[in-house]
Amino acid sequence: MVEYTDLIMCIGVLVLFLAFPAAVGAFSRGAPPRAAMLSLFAGGIMIVYANSSRPGGYTLDSLPSLFLKVITGA
Repeated sequence: MVEYTDLIMCIGVLVLFLAFPAAVGAFSRGAPPRAAMLSLFAGGIMIVYANSSRPGGYTLDSLPSLFLKVITGA
């Protein structure tokens, strides 16, 4: 499972990014943001797992090249 840490990191960042519009939509409707909270939890767990599985972890500067590496497969 360690060989997929780059992919897990990218998916975690995307899930975390998409949780914010869900939270805003739920708050604007006056509904409890259950799906947004679940997405925040899942994305956070993925990011923590990927960061702790990789020696040295990830930095914010390495994220753009990481996304390119995952998308292009290079």
